[in-house]
Amino acid sequence: YVFVIFANIENEIWHILFFYAFLIFGYTMFLYTSIMAYATLYHFTPIFYEPNYIIALGSGLIGDKVPPLLASRLDEAVKQFQKYGERPYIIVSGGQGHDEKVSEAYAMKKYIVDEHHIAAQKVLMEDQSTNTEQNMAFSKKIMDKHAQGKKYRSLFVTNNFHVFRASIYAKKAKLDAQGVGSKTAFYYVPNAFTREFIGLLEMYKWIHVTVFLFITLFIGLILRAYV
Repeated sequence: YVFVIFANIENEIWHILFFYAFLIFGYTMFLYTSIMAYATLYHFTPIFYEPNYIIALGSGLIGDKVPPLLASRLDEAVKQFQKYGERPYIIVSGGQGHDEKVSEAYAMKKYIVDEHHIAAQKVLMEDQSTNTEQNMAFSKKIMDKHAQGKKYRSLFVTNNFHVFRASIYAKKAKLDAQGVGSKTAFYYVPNAFTREFIGLLEMYKWIHVTVFLFITLFIGLILRAYV
């Protein structure tokens, strides 16, 4: 739009078309900025309750080994476990991918037991899920069964860029849980957060499609007035 003005283009059609591009770009950036701000606020929101369960979300293996990204989640889960006097149970959540030798849950539990010397009976495995939505839903089933009808609260651990979207899935699964983010290498954050943004767009795609169609209709009516 600024280019059209400074290039002294007088054709009204070009002004309208560039204004259309500006509206689409502005809406997209508004979403991106809002999500980034809300995710940052959520990340720094303190937890005022003691959880009965700590869910560590899987993120893929290298063969049967826990990669650094997943290790940071597990280290944070153990940190939270120790913060609450080693009273909660840790649930490691993740199934087996086609390129993985074992389930993520198995490798995650082995890492926690071997590296942090946590008693194996304090680590429960959810080894059927293939995505975050299933992580939450299947972990809830395990907690419901383990709690034997008693009320419980939980928290989930994932990388800081993933906490906000994971919290939406936790809400959808009707989990009484807040999220805790583990550290992520700084160079990886922009790419990872952009992927999260795209994932959030996909979750609510029909709302955004409706907005885009409304903008297009609005511009179409203006163009018709000039043609």
